[in-house]
Amino acid sequence: MSEQDMHYTAKDLAASLDVTTSTLRRWAIALEGAHYPFERNEKGQRIYREQDIATFEELKRLLGEKLSFADAIQQLTGHNQTKEKKEEPEKLDITMEDLEQVVSQTVKKAVKKEREKLFKQLKKQMKKEREKLNNKS
Repeated sequence: MSEQDMHYTAKDLAASLDVTTSTLRRWAIALEGAHYPFERNEKGQRIYREQDIATFEELKRLLGEKLSFADAIQQLTGHNQTKEKKEEPEKLDITMEDLEQVVSQTVKKAVKKEREKLFKQLKKQMKKEREKLNNKS
């Protein structure tokens, strides 16, 4: 197996960095949020390669130099994570019942509006037909 083919589990990598797996996960999520690409296996789990190990080692070194977490991530990736997070759309916490109610009300309004539009068109058409009949008489 070549060095490029070698990959490591989160548990092994965390142990080699002397951090917890939850710390490693938090770091990985922050790096991904700043567009650092991790490979993933068929189960969707991150696959850590040699270059990733070097990135994590550098992150740990920067944090050891008292650099803020956000600044360390930015320095490693070139992306400002906090600015990009502000640009993300706000996420709503809504129940399925509330969502169904909102969708139902929206659909009812749209149907009512469309129905009114069709009635206006029908009235116009009926008026034209009546005028044609009156002109023939």
